[in-house]
Amino acid sequence: MISRASLTGAVSAGIISADQADKLVSYLSLQAANIQKQQDQENTHDPEEVRFTRGFHDIFISLGILIVFAGYGIGLGEPLTQGGLPTAAVAGAGAIISWVLAEWFTKIKKLALPSILLTGIFGGAIALVGFGLFTPSVLNDESEAIQVILSSIFALGGASLFYWRFKVPITLTVIVAGIMGMIVGVLTYVTDTQILDYLSWVSLVCGLFAFACAMYFDTKDTRRETLNTDKAFWLHLLAAPLIVHSILSGIYFEELTETYAVVSIAVVLAFGAVALVIDRRAMLVAALSYLALH
Repeated sequence: MISRASLTGAVSAGIISADQADKLVSYLSLQAANIQKQQDQENTHDPEEVRFTRGFHDIFISLGILIVFAGYGIGLGEPLTQGGLPTAAVAGAGAIISWVLAEWFTKIKKLALPSILLTGIFGGAIALVGFGLFTPSVLNDESEAIQVILSSIFALGGASLFYWRFKVPITLTVIVAGIMGMIVGVLTYVTDTQILDYLSWVSLVCGLFAFACAMYFDTKDTRRETLNTDKAFWLHLLAAPLIVHSILSGIYFEELTETYAVVSIAVVLAFGAVALVIDRRAMLVAALSYLALH
């Protein structure tokens, strides 16, 4: 772009008038803005980019967090697996530690990968606290469904509080999982465990519920520029294995036959078609990963 000093010199030399110089500056400024806009559109980020890490700094911190909590779980493994108040106490301490670490690594430093790990650790710890507190002996009820219901509510409340404080996108997946656990527990209690005979259908409904939540956040951010796309990403990762599991477990196979292979291929193709329509590779990857593990 021609500098303003050059145009002023041209006006002084009588080559162009002052009015022409002003119009030329306006034209060149508009042209430069259009070029920049076109370059920004050509260099758009990956629509499924999820901010995991900013470098090895995040990875080393994450490894340190894993080592700390692995040592904590192994060192206190006996009370952690004993059940009741010992489990609640050890898991509760773990939840407090993960929250304190999140105050620094998530709230202050804004580190993505450590935040994801701390969210998962906190969610698991708070769920164990619920299972430790609400045992059948404490509740004076032999039904394990009541324990699942109350533990899910407890975990749901903890995850909601964690999300309110730190706004980590993956926390919504933990919240949705807690809602699913609560609903399954209620259905199990109401039907006197008969619903367990239809687990494949329950899994399908839960998967579709997670998928609907994911699509809700996708529709709120069609350009994939805000944290809503990260929320949808994790929910798709939750939805896909549940849906695949419901389909394959609903069809009984005594052994891995050619029919099973054909059904698996059909499921993958169906998920591939859906992934193309909604522009979400994460859903297909999650489905393929589940099939690979089974």
